[in-house]
Amino acid sequence: MKRTHFLIPALGVTALIGATTIALAADSDKDDYCPRGKGGYQDKMMRGEHRGGMGGLGIMGGKHMGRFMKDGNYDLQLTPERVKEIMEGRIAWSGNENLKVGDVSTDKEGQIIAKIVTKDNSLVETFKVDPKTGARAPLR
Repeated sequence: MKRTHFLIPALGVTALIGATTIALAADSDKDDYCPRGKGGYQDKMMRGEHRGGMGGLGIMGGKHMGRFMKDGNYDLQLTPERVKEIMEGRIAWSGNENLKVGDVSTDKEGQIIAKIVTKDNSLVETFKVDPKTGARAPLR
């Protein structure tokens, strides 16, 4: 076989790789392309300005942002009864029929303590729930 059968496609592939590299390098100067950082694509996506603008309805802004993140002024006013309902729903959603919510009470600091137990009341996990934010952390 002639060398030109191998040489011409090899030169074509090399030229294509070089042109792609140059194009990507040129695009990296644009704010759109930068995946992270101030003013980059990720920053614009969070504000809802990417790809033609979405009118401020981004992930972190606009009318679809949760009330907790928007102004920091929140108080869910969770009660032990409500936490028990929420935990029962989470267990039901997981599909584990061997678990149930045990004792749910408030400690002296105002935190809600919820216990997850098995059907025979063996302790599986104890959680501390913040009544204002709903943040949940295991007690160990």
